[in-house]
Amino acid sequence: MYPLSLDCGYVIALADLLSAAGITPTAPVANVLVSGIVHDSREVLPGSLFVAVTGRRQDGHGHAAAAAAAGAIAVLAEHEVNPSPGVPVVVVDNSRIALSALAAAWFHHPSRAMTVAGITGTDGKTTTSTMLWAAWQAAALHAGEISTVDFREGDTVTANTTRLTTMEALETQRRLAGLRDAGCTHVALETSSHALEMHRVDDVEYRAAVYTRITSEHLDVHRDREGYLTAKARLLGLVSAREDGLAVLDRDDDFAYPRLSVMGVASRLTYSVADPRADLMAEAVTSGPEGVRLRARTPWGDAEMQLHLAGRFNAANALAALATACATGARFDSAVAGIASLERVDGRMERIDLGQPFGVVIDYAHTTDALEKVLIELRLATQGRLWVVFGSAGERDVEKRAAMGEAAGRLADVVVVTDEDPRSEDRLSICEQIAAAAERAGARRGDSLHVIPDRAEAIGRAVGAAAAGDMILCAGKGHESSILTATGSLPWSERATVEAAVRARLG
Repeated sequence: MYPLSLDCGYVIALADLLSAAGITPTAPVANVLVSGIVHDSREVLPGSLFVAVTGRRQDGHGHAAAAAAAGAIAVLAEHEVNPSPGVPVVVVDNSRIALSALAAAWFHHPSRAMTVAGITGTDGKTTTSTMLWAAWQAAALHAGEISTVDFREGDTVTANTTRLTTMEALETQRRLAGLRDAGCTHVALETSSHALEMHRVDDVEYRAAVYTRITSEHLDVHRDREGYLTAKARLLGLVSAREDGLAVLDRDDDFAYPRLSVMGVASRLTYSVADPRADLMAEAVTSGPEGVRLRARTPWGDAEMQLHLAGRFNAANALAALATACATGARFDSAVAGIASLERVDGRMERIDLGQPFGVVIDYAHTTDALEKVLIELRLATQGRLWVVFGSAGERDVEKRAAMGEAAGRLADVVVVTDEDPRSEDRLSICEQIAAAAERAGARRGDSLHVIPDRAEAIGRAVGAAAAGDMILCAGKGHESSILTATGSLPWSERATVEAAVRARLG
């Protein structure tokens, strides 16, 4: 390696980089020096190795020539391409698998130097990840977190504006390397089914696989629920290769637990809010304005826990975080205190209180199961009418639109259907698909059902019409900072929009 102030600060011969990544080329490799790795031709700098990957909308193989023109010194692809005379091409079976290995090698395998826990599931991943970070931090373990909402290194928090739960392999390894170099010993890595399916985390050396409840999501990628679970199970497969691998499983998950519990792993902990056979059990769970209270029964002792976060389902998330923290070096009492100290997770059961006589809660719930859980939970805390303002994303999992509409029509008193991220689809068409299902569940147009595609207008309508004692749930956007449309990304803040509507209502 030779000093150079690029990316990691070095260059390396292409043959040596491939060898470090465990990639055996089918033909001799040209003697060129690599100063960076990219998979987006727009990010190529002179000296880059361009990895051509096939995405949902773009095929990187078609951009090989553009990459070479921008200065790429070599191309790695799944078949022969013609980038430019003199630019060598390395052919591999799967570019994404190769990219993961190259990224880990380039950043010197940062996960090997830390205890990395992967958190996956349909709902509750971000909350559980953040609880785990808080437990480690309270136990004086220098902890990091990479989640849908933010990036944390110790007490430093930076918003995640990428719209990705788990980023591409290069960015994931880059961030892990940054946490390693900052002295982190423990990292909570929220791990999506997309990342597992697309090999983004193949070369992250996870110590623990932590599962929240698995229902159904992203069927546009995984085809069906079984395919979705198969993708999720990849995380446990990565952990099972370790002699000290740990699985943390939700014993109440009737769909996923039977499959996951038989997969080989060095050690396993289960948690439950209903099954006394679990290793960790939440007892006497109650929910009120101050949050959730529970008694945690665990292998390390019992503890009374008061969570600031609303929603009884957070009792299960707390147990998952507690199990993982204590099994990876945290003292029990410190972990309990850390989880209890967490004031909020942005966009997760986040209450907005500016003195208005009705409640408003922002939540990221964007699946049928999550929406049902939150509505059922809020019903218990609502004296008047329960409102829900929500939509469904364009170019994603069309099947869930009707299911979410039915759930809203059945469980809420007033349904306001609006935008989420329409992308290139017609936003009114998406709304109408949801509204039709809400009608079938009993909602009445013009009375208990309103279709208002503009999200700010929809929130304003609900806030303006709410009566004292009512509760409004704004679901689906949570922490996200943009709305994706056919014409581009529009800036968005659910919290700021709700607060503005409430201030206008209060005059």
